[in-house]
Formats: sequence, C-alpha cells, structure tokens
Amino acid sequence: MSTTGRPDVLAVLAPAVAAALVIMAVLAWQQPRLPGRRDMSLCMAIGAAFFLYKAFPDALAFGLPVVLVGPLASNRAYRAAFETRARPVTIDLGLLMVILVMGGVGYAGPHWIGAQWGFSLISLYLFLELPVMVWRGLPDDLVEARRNARLWVLGLGAVIGALICVGAVVGYSKAAVSLGAAATLALCVIAAGFGKSIVATLAPVQAEPQALDDREGQVLRRLRHLMRDEQIFRDPGLSLSRLAQMLDVPEHRLRRVIHIGEDQRNFSTYLNALRIAAMKARLDSDETILALALEAGYTSLSVFNRAFKATEGVTPTAFRAARIARTNPSNAKTAEAESDAGKA
Repeated sequence: MSTTGRPDVLAVLAPAVAAALVIMAVLAWQQPRLPGRRDMSLCMAIGAAFFLYKAFPDALAFGLPVVLVGPLASNRAYRAAFETRARPVTIDLGLLMVILVMGGVGYAGPHWIGAQWGFSLISLYLFLELPVMVWRGLPDDLVEARRNARLWVLGLGAVIGALICVGAVVGYSKAAVSLGAAATLALCVIAAGFGKSIVATLAPVQAEPQALDDREGQVLRRLRHLMRDEQIFRDPGLSLSRLAQMLDVPEHRLRRVIHIGEDQRNFSTYLNALRIAAMKARLDSDETILALALEAGYTSLSVFNRAFKATEGVTPTAFRAARIARTNPSNAKTAEAESDAGKA
C-alpha cells in the first residue's frame, strides 16, 4: 500500500512481470535455434530484477548493480536476435564500467544528480539506438516474417525502455516504470501465444526450405546468371533495389528468391559470400590485398577485412600467408611480412 492508502500499482505489477520475464528467459534458453538466446535470456532475467528493484528498492538495494547493466544487456540482446553486427567487446566493457560507476555514484553513493543524469542519458542512448538498428537492418533482411518482426520491435520493445529512461530524466520515474511494466506484461502474454512463430521467424533456415514457384524459379536462374556469369556483384553500388530493377521484379519477390533459392537470410551476407569467393580465387596472383578487395566490389580495405574475417575467421593477409605456406614454403616469409604490414 502507498502512503495515501491507494494500492501501489508497481508493487502489484512487478511480481507478475518478473515471473513472466523469468519464464520467457527459460523458454528462450531452451531454444537452441534462436539467435542470441543467451543474450536474450540474460536480458529478460535482468528485466525481471529491474522491475522488482523499482517496486521494492529498500528490500532489494543489493540488486542495484544487476539493474544498472539492463540497458546494455538489452542493446546486446537486440543485436544478437536480429543478427546485427555487435560492437567490439572493448567498447561494451568500457560502457559497462561507465554505467556501473555513474549508476553507483548516482543512486548508491553520494547521490550526485550529475551522475544520475549521465546514467539516464547513456541508458536512453542504448535504448534509442535499437529502433535505429532495426530500421537500418530492414533493407538487408531477406526474411519477410523477420522484417515484420523488426517493425514490431521498432514500435514496441525499444519504446518501452526509452519511455522508462525519459520518465526518469523528467522526474516521473515511477509512473514510467509502471507503464513499462504493464506494456512488458502484455508483450510477454503475446510472446507466449506466438512463441513458436517467433522462434521460426528468427531461427536460421532449416534443411527443408519452402519451394519457389515457376516464375520465381525463372528469376532465380536470371539472378544466378547475373551474379555468377556476369559477376555484377563486383559493382560497389549494387543494392537489393537496384538488382530488383535489373531483373524487373518487385523487391519482395526478389527477397524471397534469394532467401529460399540461395538459402540466404541477409543480402549483405549473400554479396559478401560471392565477393570473398572471387577474391580467394585470385589470391595466388601478384595483386595486393587492397587491389583484390576493390576488384571484388569493396569500397575500402577496412570494410573488406571485417567481412573476410567474419566469414573465414582470419584476416585476408593471414589467409593468403597460410595458403602460400602450404603451396610454396619458400615464399612463406614474404607472405608473412605482408600479413604483418596489413595488420599494421
């Protein structure tokens, strides 16, 4: 009960929301095909701790450090779920330290208002970055159902976190948390009803993909001719919309053709696979790594290095050095020197 005799809405909602989030975290953890299931489970568990802490701050004061990492955990979970490129670990560790220090000083220590504002603004940034990531990922996403899921996330999930942060900044923290708790509980109920569909939407393509119809099969053959025979993937400005214009098909049809016919989930991944394969076929030439990258369709060496390492697990110069060492040991030192220069 509150001091005015009216029931405390947050005290009533928090246990229910926490229980729902813990159940969702367990269910997510049990889905091995779900991208980012560990990050998602951790995010939901921290969310449960957050609502309980906000409802009973005196009794659960020891849980403040867990609550403080919530915005960063949410950000990482969204990135993992939608296969968005993660930030470097060093940056996340730096953000984690800043969040813990500001949050500790602002809420557990001297209660400095500047630290509270700093923590709230960083948290707000981490939440507002989510709809930006979701929006930017839409053109690259080939899975129609997942594109729809991105729009739901854009409109609901990220807004809840931003609402709570804005409420804290303008002095209506408890009201904002109560609204966030009610919205989160509603989302949990919806997720429980559509859980299997959500997993199927986010999970990787399975061994038995859907079939293309005759018209889509013709589009696939024309697509393969353009990509493998004419090698238009070497065009640095090639986009899905431009490719759709070249093939004279709607974008949504082309997305389906590439997704099902080529077993791909992202257009950039599809392009990278073709470009890297073309580059690897020319590794034995005397061309520099930069020249090969530009020839394959990349606009800079840094972009190419990042894409190559994500695919092969090593840098292109290290890959070339290893190949030369296997085929011509006498030139291994030269390749190793080039690898060191590329790292520099």
